[in-house]
Amino acid sequence: MKSRRELLTPILVTIVLVAAFSVSVASVIGERQSIKFYIYGSTKCLACNLFKTFVKEKFGEDSIVFNELVGNKSNAEVFVSIYDLVFPEVDKSRLAIPLTVVVVDDRVAAVVVGAYVSGDFWSNVLNNSEGILLVDPSGKISRIYNQTIERKLESLIKIPVQADASTHSEADQQTKNILIPVLIAASSDSVNPCTFSVFTALLLLTMYVGGRGRMVLNGLAFISAIYLAYYLLGLGLIKMFAAIPWLKYAVIALGLTVGGYEVFTSLGGKFKSPLPKAFREATSKLIDKASSATTTPLAFAAGLIISFTLLPCSSGPYLVATSLIADLPLAERLALLGIYNLVFIAPLVLILLAMGVAEKKVRKKIKEWRTKHLHILNAIAGGLLILISLWALLV
Repeated sequence: MKSRRELLTPILVTIVLVAAFSVSVASVIGERQSIKFYIYGSTKCLACNLFKTFVKEKFGEDSIVFNELVGNKSNAEVFVSIYDLVFPEVDKSRLAIPLTVVVVDDRVAAVVVGAYVSGDFWSNVLNNSEGILLVDPSGKISRIYNQTIERKLESLIKIPVQADASTHSEADQQTKNILIPVLIAASSDSVNPCTFSVFTALLLLTMYVGGRGRMVLNGLAFISAIYLAYYLLGLGLIKMFAAIPWLKYAVIALGLTVGGYEVFTSLGGKFKSPLPKAFREATSKLIDKASSATTTPLAFAAGLIISFTLLPCSSGPYLVATSLIADLPLAERLALLGIYNLVFIAPLVLILLAMGVAEKKVRKKIKEWRTKHLHILNAIAGGLLILISLWALLV
């Protein structure tokens, strides 16, 4: 018979690993190549807007520093100076926009005239360690090796860099403003009765079939699978909301509807699962397979599939949260997504800890509490979902 200490050790190790994974994803992004596009143009210029859209989709919105030329004498002077420095042969009465200075890892890597969007070209820019790649108004590509020009370009774009610092400050404030609503949404998702019910059923059945040790291992596999599946799903949702911004309002309407339904159905004192019959049957079969799994990978695989069969029941808060996160810079998106999912799995970890060290009487009480109080959890989850949906509507 394994001691409680031996059973707790793998649980605590898993918690640390999951937390480390969340932090490492953001840190890896932070260590990748930094790239900035200093774009000189006008908001009324079609080519400028097309180029901004291309850069946003390929490199992220936080990589853009847009310098409006109309009504801004300082930007206009820098714009002309860049042309004089890099393209002195161009007629000064016909200076094309957008004009973009690309800085990779704090070094000027390219100067581009027009909405040049060739994928191969930008790959060369990212890998360019020597000289400056140029695209002139005719579309001709060349390269110059001139450190004097490079230093002068760096000096010219210092003013936009200072303006960009305030942009970052605004982005940081936006992240802080969104953090609390994201935590509320995660809390709503974490007390979701569907996940609670399925997880406790899995643990109780596994305990009966394979004992406490097998229950702990299968429980850890299940939690890890849910975290991974939901994190990957979140990445896809964020990409979707970033590409189609108006979907946010459809999600808010869905959140209010689902939240209202959860509160209303809980008033009778009973929990009514919103899962379709086919999903409930599929989930039940997967629980049986996971609880009787003789190897941890099988339990992990079952957990991955169960994560998706539970989506009709648990996706409301996640949709609202990811719609809010989608407008943030990439590193912040990944970090908040990791935090959301850590909050989401926290109650599952606590249940596993409790059942891993509890005696038979306590496990019986957990089972009874699960049966009698799911409607309370459902009401709490619904109320929090309504709250976060209303907040999202107002921002």
